[in-house]
Amino acid sequence: MSIQKTFAFACALALAGSIAPLAALAQTPAPSVMPAAGGPKLVLLPYEAPGSTDPHAKAITENLAADLAAAGLAVTTVAPVDHIDAVASAAKICADNGVTGMLVPEGRYEQTYKMIPTPFVQIIRYPTHVELRLDEVGCDGVVRWTSTSTADENPSGAFSVGNLGSYIDAAFRTAAKLVATTRSGANVPQPPPPAVAAALAAPAAAAPPSTYLLVPFGQPGIADPRADDITHSLLAQMQQRKLDVKLGTPIDQLTAVTAAAQLCAANGVQAILVPNVRLEQSGFTSRTHAALRLALLSCAGTVLGHGAGEADMGQLTTRNMGASMVGVSERAMIPALDQLFPATTPNK
Repeated sequence: MSIQKTFAFACALALAGSIAPLAALAQTPAPSVMPAAGGPKLVLLPYEAPGSTDPHAKAITENLAADLAAAGLAVTTVAPVDHIDAVASAAKICADNGVTGMLVPEGRYEQTYKMIPTPFVQIIRYPTHVELRLDEVGCDGVVRWTSTSTADENPSGAFSVGNLGSYIDAAFRTAAKLVATTRSGANVPQPPPPAVAAALAAPAAAAPPSTYLLVPFGQPGIADPRADDITHSLLAQMQQRKLDVKLGTPIDQLTAVTAAAQLCAANGVQAILVPNVRLEQSGFTSRTHAALRLALLSCAGTVLGHGAGEADMGQLTTRNMGASMVGVSERAMIPALDQLFPATTPNK
């Protein structure tokens, strides 16, 4: 068989491999998980954001819920919700679900491309790395415990490695089991839930903020090599819109809600911008997708507004997937900033 025919046959197998597992997954019912009887009762916020199109997100939530239950934790999964919104309304979520706290997952994945030339075939490899962070947030909105687990897969093959997405799913399954086991062995203080009335009290009217603190994308414990570049791109776009913005230091983003007053005072600002981006990549199609969300917090820790944007881009002649992550994030920033700051326009 000629090299051209071999390559065409390998591509066909790769395409079939990427479709068949997804079809099987769609037909497989979600596992029924019974919460454990003893210990604290917790809400698990889904990994996926509202309206998420991330093909891996739902499975991450389901696997994490099953692993937490298997580890002896009583966990109830709720509908997808913005994680910053959930922390800001933690008392109400606890009261509505009869729990003592919330578990909030965040994470990232990355697949890099390597080609190993040989005399007759090309061996390609897609090292796959995932990081899954789990925070436990009390009913007062305070982060009481956090842990990050990592996992890797290293698929390789001649011309193709089949369904690349399946390796991302496999790595997240490993990471979910690890972080669930870590939580089951942790001693996390469980204070009584705060009064719901305090969380529901209407904030006092205030003038719109004019100075902002930008919380970086990068968070302690999550080693995202692109976070600094994406952060500085967002800072530059805000400055082009004539927004008075300062760049903060990396923090666990969920802590911004209860630490808002201290962050505002320390930086001399009137509001805090907390960004989040989810990136999807396909090594088979060389396309990258970004779903970017912005949450604007008052100095009292209330949510003032949101912005969201999505973008998609592909490559034909390069395999620099890292550059694609930054580039597609920059595109997604534009509609997100337009929503949150509609009166601003970037300099041309």
